Amino acid sequence: MIVDLPKPGGFASLTSSSPKLDSVPLGRVLRGLADRLSIEAPESLDRTLELFLDEHERYANATRIASLDSAQALKSWAAERLPAIGLSYGFCNRIDQSSAKANLDETAPLKLVEFADDLSLIASYCRKLDELKIDAAPHSHGLCFRFFFRGSSSGESRAKVEEESIARLLCQGSRDNSLKKRVFATDTQIEAECVVLRKKVRLGFSPLF
Repeated sequence: MIVDLPKPGGFASLTSSSPKLDSVPLGRVLRGLADRLSIEAPESLDRTLELFLDEHERYANATRIASLDSAQALKSWAAERLPAIGLSYGFCNRIDQSSAKANLDETAPLKLVEFADDLSLIASYCRKLDELKIDAAPHSHGLCFRFFFRGSSSGESRAKVEEESIARLLCQGSRDNSLKKRVFATDTQIEAECVVLRKKVRLGFSPLF
């Protein structure tokens, strides 16, 4: 069956190239790094980073994303965003509707999309990617989303950008206990995990864990 997915920027789309009333900017981790370098160490700022960010500037439709469960939001985001970035990908969803409804949280889908977008931009800019696989599955504490970016670094300077960006990504929202995030980077791949916690599980977690 062929599914006709919303076009980016269309009425039902999750992302757009220009901000709207309820828009949330995507790619804030790399943008924040570029802004900081432009002030603190402008001589070290690679012009290609600014060009990359300008080319892939997008905004998330917060209202539209809040109407979906986390798995739906991530799948729709991937269909719109990843081809535009130039990434081919595989998406395996093993979350059934009952699990998705049981974990429905109007704030979590947007946070998941922001995490996935930041991670995809970091990997795309810093590596020569061969493939991306996304796996969605039930988890004992909620829903688990795993990302596998396979590809080597584009150079020493990009490796430094990647290291700092991943650190910023993990620190971003560190006091928010609706998501549990992990990222592991090696010479050949970036593997990341994001667990969307059920509300009743969240209440038992300290934001600092």
